[in-house]
Amino acid sequence: MEHEDGWVVPAKLGQRLYEKSKLGRRLPDGSVLLSSEEVLFCHWNRHVSLPNPTWVEASLDREPDLLQRAVVLDVARSGGEVLVLNAKASDSTGRWGSRWSRHAKPPAPPEANADWSTAGSEVDWPSLIQDVLDDDEQGLLTEWYIIDEEFDVTMYHVHPVDFRGALAPWMALSASDREDVVGAWQVRVPCGDGVRLPLSDGGWPWPQVGTTHASGRQLNREETAILSHLVDGEPLTDVAAKAYALMELGVMLRPGFKYGCRWRAYDDDIDATHAPWLVQTEERRPVHWEEVCLAVRLAEGVNKTWVTEFDGRWMAIRRALPGRPAQPRHHGREASPKRPA
Repeated sequence: MEHEDGWVVPAKLGQRLYEKSKLGRRLPDGSVLLSSEEVLFCHWNRHVSLPNPTWVEASLDREPDLLQRAVVLDVARSGGEVLVLNAKASDSTGRWGSRWSRHAKPPAPPEANADWSTAGSEVDWPSLIQDVLDDDEQGLLTEWYIIDEEFDVTMYHVHPVDFRGALAPWMALSASDREDVVGAWQVRVPCGDGVRLPLSDGGWPWPQVGTTHASGRQLNREETAILSHLVDGEPLTDVAAKAYALMELGVMLRPGFKYGCRWRAYDDDIDATHAPWLVQTEERRPVHWEEVCLAVRLAEGVNKTWVTEFDGRWMAIRRALPGRPAQPRHHGREASPKRPA
């Protein structure tokens, strides 16, 4: 039976759908109210007949994205998980639903807040960042399902990034090491987009900065701006300021050109570890979900986590599989230095 907020299933059948599968909302008379996507889910998976033979076409006329929502719901529940949709009238967050694992169903606390989008849609970064921060504060995952034009669905987890590394930033260097860097800076020569510094007898004292090449230390554009700031007091460029802030956390940044991003980021010396992160700064951040999906796929193809920035905050987007535990976050080296005061 049609209802202003969905479709009503009689009490006997509705009770089974609600109690065993957590589908729909129970009404005072014992019947259960299903959303349109839940009607399709029940038709596909619970042998529930559609309201009438022309129901799909009539519903699509009112809700053009109905099939997308129904397919996402079907995929989200395919691993035995429980995705409970939020009632539009009562949900103040604007989120599509909440998800429980197969091992802890309502009334236990949910594992994630879930939403969905089409691959060609623009990412609402301000809203996404706020959702991530709110969810993280509550100990919840932020989960997104992206559906393409073939109705294939990819699931993503989004979370804040805790950058930490084991490398010594500028103020943690010894006085003699800083003097060696300053001395080399005084005799720098232009090279490419940056500068070239000579190596002292003891080698290069600051591994975080530069690349040794042809018996010299080559600094790129951002590293040159950082040394100019530290030694000569010049203002940092916007990008160099972001790089320097990450370096203060003990992280080493190297160019990410071959990975389609601003930097690849290391939590230890480049010769001791692989880069855990691929970092994309705000001015290069993708606009559409299909671009995000491409970046994440590339990063995970080389065993790295894709990280992007919005308004000075860093967050990771990682692929996930319904019914599988979330990937553990990378928290940097145990020997991570304390940030200088």
